[in-house]
Amino acid sequence: MQPHEALIGMRVRVLESDRRAELRGMFGTIEHRFGQPKYLALDVRLDDGRLELFWAHKLESAQEEEKAFEA
Repeated sequence: MQPHEALIGMRVRVLESDRRAELRGMFGTIEHRFGQPKYLALDVRLDDGRLELFWAHKLESAQEEEKAFEA
């Protein structure tokens, strides 16, 4: 995900390449943004209730994927 795409309230998915295996593929919602566009960090409230900090490039938009899943 590009830093300019990461907006508070946006649904995201943790990439499969994340170093924390237990978080890979999880969905969540961006709650806070920190840093500068080159080094943007995001607080994400995962669907299981945990709040985790991610670099923007470790996430992808989940909006289209969740729409396809619901159909």
